[in-house]
Amino acid sequence: MTDKHALMNTVDPMIDAKQAAAALRLPYYWFADHAMRNKYRIPHYLMGGLVRYRLSELSAWAARSAAVKKRDEEQVAGSGKEGVDA
Repeated sequence: MTDKHALMNTVDPMIDAKQAAAALRLPYYWFADHAMRNKYRIPHYLMGGLVRYRLSELSAWAARSAAVKKRDEEQVAGSGKEGVDA
């Protein structure tokens, strides 16, 4: 395999806000809104007026992000409360 083919196999495709939100199971507005992207320091690229993301960078960001961890904890706590009341 040549270096060109090796590079092509390692390129991470760019995704949009809807795909990013679905992949990470986070709110769409975190990725669509400029203020939220800055607040949570979400890695992104501006490409001719479009905002795009690399899934590998988002995964690394989510793993170290306190905001994502807090949201996950709230979801677990919320689902636990529903089970107790039922």
